Amino acid sequence: MLIFQILIGWPAILGSLLISIYGIIMRRPYLLVIGAILSIGFAWYLTALPATIFKLLGYSLPLLHLAAMSFVCQGLRWIAGLLLLPHITVAIYFGMAVLMQGQKMLMFG
Repeated sequence: MLIFQILIGWPAILGSLLISIYGIIMRRPYLLVIGAILSIGFAWYLTALPATIFKLLGYSLPLLHLAAMSFVCQGLRWIAGLLLLPHITVAIYFGMAVLMQGQKMLMFG
């Protein structure tokens, strides 16, 4: 069970983002491939959610990392950074949902 939590949960979400951002900053495209591989578990989780936007993001997150890799190879780091924004946005959205869930339990529990 622990391996699934690592591959799908917050370690994979934050790890894939941090590795990809580091790859963009240091101009190392292979780090974006590693970030794409790490994001597959979270992307798989997103495809199971009922909202269509999450399904689309789930299928596209690893592909956006790979597209960012191609822009890093071309020297266009700012475009590569823009391609990671959907992943960052979804991570912030779920992080806020987790934090707010704790707040509601404190208020009503």
